[in-house]
Amino acid sequence: MAQTMPPPDTHIVRRTHYDGIRDDLITGGYGVAAMLSGSARPAYEDPLRPSAAELRRAVLLRPGNPANGFGTLYGPNVDPSTGKLYEDDGKLAGDEVLAFTAGPSGRSTSILLQVPVTFRPDAACLVVTATPGSQNVWADMQRAGYWGLRRGCAVAWTDKGTGAGIQDLDSGTSTTQDGTTATAAPDLRLDVLTGAPEARQFAHAKPNRLAFKWASAGWNQEADWGRAVLNAAAFALAELESRTWPGQQRLSRERITVIASGYSNGGGAVLRAAEQDHHHLLDGVVSLAPQIYIRADPDIVIDDRGRRWAGSARSSYDFLSYANLYKACAALAVADDPLASGLAFASNRCQSLAEKGLLRSQTVKAQAQEALRKLHDFGFLPDADIATAASAIGNQGVLGQASQFGQFRVHEHLCKLSFASVDRDGAPRAADPQLLAQRFARLWGGTPDGSQVALINDDDPRGPREDGRSISRSTGRNDYDMDAALCLRRLFTGEDPAAMRVRRGIDAIAASARLRGKPAIIVHGRSDEIEGPNFTSRPYAATQSRNEPSASRLRYIEVVGGMHGESRISSPGFDVRMAPVSIYQVRALEAMLAHLREGKPLPDSQVIHPVPRAGRPGQAAPTTAESLPPLQPRAIDANRISIDNGLMKIPS
Repeated sequence: MAQTMPPPDTHIVRRTHYDGIRDDLITGGYGVAAMLSGSARPAYEDPLRPSAAELRRAVLLRPGNPANGFGTLYGPNVDPSTGKLYEDDGKLAGDEVLAFTAGPSGRSTSILLQVPVTFRPDAACLVVTATPGSQNVWADMQRAGYWGLRRGCAVAWTDKGTGAGIQDLDSGTSTTQDGTTATAAPDLRLDVLTGAPEARQFAHAKPNRLAFKWASAGWNQEADWGRAVLNAAAFALAELESRTWPGQQRLSRERITVIASGYSNGGGAVLRAAEQDHHHLLDGVVSLAPQIYIRADPDIVIDDRGRRWAGSARSSYDFLSYANLYKACAALAVADDPLASGLAFASNRCQSLAEKGLLRSQTVKAQAQEALRKLHDFGFLPDADIATAASAIGNQGVLGQASQFGQFRVHEHLCKLSFASVDRDGAPRAADPQLLAQRFARLWGGTPDGSQVALINDDDPRGPREDGRSISRSTGRNDYDMDAALCLRRLFTGEDPAAMRVRRGIDAIAASARLRGKPAIIVHGRSDEIEGPNFTSRPYAATQSRNEPSASRLRYIEVVGGMHGESRISSPGFDVRMAPVSIYQVRALEAMLAHLREGKPLPDSQVIHPVPRAGRPGQAAPTTAESLPPLQPRAIDANRISIDNGLMKIPS
């Protein structure tokens, strides 16, 4: 058989072996117990000059939440097939190959291949994982990325071209593929900028600013995400096929089971990869809460417990920029929203919306109720109301998408927003030198975290201020920068050249919902406050059933009480109502592997009903195995989701 060829212009950064004791593939040598106890801390011999190895270990030191079952029900220390704890505390020996593919104008995409010592050539498997958000290639290990390694599979990671590329505009230093920092130079593949004159002028006019590859690279990365996954698969397959295994065994593509898996926009990336897989690099797909855009079609109908939605698909930019206008106000109408009281300027946002003619009601209470109705009519599910405040302040995320889709550079100063560390008054200041040196690990998400680096409203009449505390020039009040929110929304609805750039970029990311007969499982939380299932997974699955009626092997799993992320579901108020979803990605991976290896049927499309944690808000009991029902091979009628020829029916 012909050997798989690696992607062109691929460069290997380093090869490393880990003994599973001092350092390992999954926990950086710490082990799950030390991670959960808090006794493990990032260690740098020189905090101002951290090594690549130190930065890697610091990124891996991010455990899941034990209250949600991490470390007892799932995690790298738990055997996914039996639920029993491993004796190695989650540490696993093996080797890593760090590489990147290089494109024009610094368009680099990182790839990490991990091969555990438990890899079996006679049962070879590969999991290709697209990182979520803008995370680097190690950052998503503890959520579900460990699964393939614990199953004896090689794991190939791609950062999709967004991973944690951060540049200090004053000094010109940026992160490289291994996390260390370097000064921009023509012969160095940096992730954001290379000292363009316009960037230098912007830095002179706006000192103390940072640029992020996710928002400042002038590149619509999302249009290339499917290709990034396939490149990672090709690189990993070529590497595995080139090795000589015990007994002089050589592998070929036909002997390696390949599953692509991802969460959030990584989940969208693996679906796009399956659509584009012309060379059969993938065998199956598991996608959790995918950010996936399918063009709206009125003939695609979602019957959600009796309410019918026709043509509900929307791009993430459309629904996020719309939500960004109304959620801060709408949160005041959600009686049991645990975080609504923390929105100090929510009533100001309501007032500003009314003054701009976007709400008609006269009182704040009525305005909030009107804003919530608008969100529901737009397609946001009432099941996600509890997280309205948690997802209300969204200028930063919408800015990042606008910058990508419109391919804007930092000097174009989109909607008069920028990024910087801030002082106690919210004014930009020079970033801490240790933060800059350790930015790959401390800003592992590849975006500002709001505490170490914040979004800046450069149009505040008082001077640049942290966006969430700033004053809008047009309203003269603290209203979470209404001006920027309107500017960002107009980039979707407007007719000016900037808006046309953004819409062209959105058109470039549209999925086909044609999976070429590949088996796929999509898992989505019904209460997802970021990637609402009504806009994404539901219409995607329904469209695929119409596009490929005889070849469809797609299953859709919806988890009641599942939010987009799990960082908040152990917080008071969320803890007794919400459910973890990561464990269902692991279970879907188990089901997919059994299907591909043993021919077991995929589980039915179905609704999963976890049992909320017992107790009072803030004092909820830990999640138990009994509270998280398994995927049912054959769902009962009350839970079965039917998907046929463009119609999805979700039972009540």
